[in-house]
Amino acid sequence: MSDSSQYFMSSSNDKIAYKCNGLESDTTIFFFGGYASSMTGTKATSLQNWTLKKNLNFVRFDYSGHGESEGSFKEGTITKWSLEAEEIFNKFKNKKNIIIGSSMGGWISLIVTKKNLNHINGVIGIASAPDFIVEQWDKLSKNEQLEFKKRGSMFFPDPDHGDYEVSYKFVKDGFNNLLLNDEINIKCPIRLLHGKQDKVVPVNTSQRIIKKILSEDKDLIVIDDGDHSLSRIEDLNMLFDQIEHLV
Repeated sequence: MSDSSQYFMSSSNDKIAYKCNGLESDTTIFFFGGYASSMTGTKATSLQNWTLKKNLNFVRFDYSGHGESEGSFKEGTITKWSLEAEEIFNKFKNKKNIIIGSSMGGWISLIVTKKNLNHINGVIGIASAPDFIVEQWDKLSKNEQLEFKKRGSMFFPDPDHGDYEVSYKFVKDGFNNLLLNDEINIKCPIRLLHGKQDKVVPVNTSQRIIKKILSEDKDLIVIDDGDHSLSRIEDLNMLFDQIEHLV
């Protein structure tokens, strides 16, 4: 079966790359990747192989400015990338739909789910990172915040993969998309996976999601020796088990 990329024009006029396994299942699994990631990463590729074996539809894509998609990475924001994710969802939504979000994709998956409550049957978060810009912003001194605004970008620390650049536009927009200050009106089943050794997004972020989300069918699985990526075979098998429960 072909795994070639296809494209659609987003509402922001960016050519967005996506891959769809083309099966005719009644269930579709969507994967929303993390900040500066691509749809050819370990988790997305492993999900592609697993869904083929299980005869489940699978859709993955690159946000604008990522991977094979067009557009400027520095112009990307949570608002813009969430709209692209929602457009992908509406293009391929099925009788049963499950969204998997990794890191920033966990934030985006919650935003998309809140806007499509009647069409999403399950959400799985992998080291979900809603509101992650707040902690980073609060760590900056007043002078550093002013310098950030003046320069337009800044490097945030990532102990595992090296520092990554974040635009002030992204941070400013992120504050318009905060989720953890209020109840999260999502009532479909939700499963969160989080590594206890995660040095990028603390486990307490997933703990806060579980407390805020209104679903009665919710669970947080903390992986004692897991890191932020959760891309080891044992991590992936745990992810597959959770999908099986929701399917």
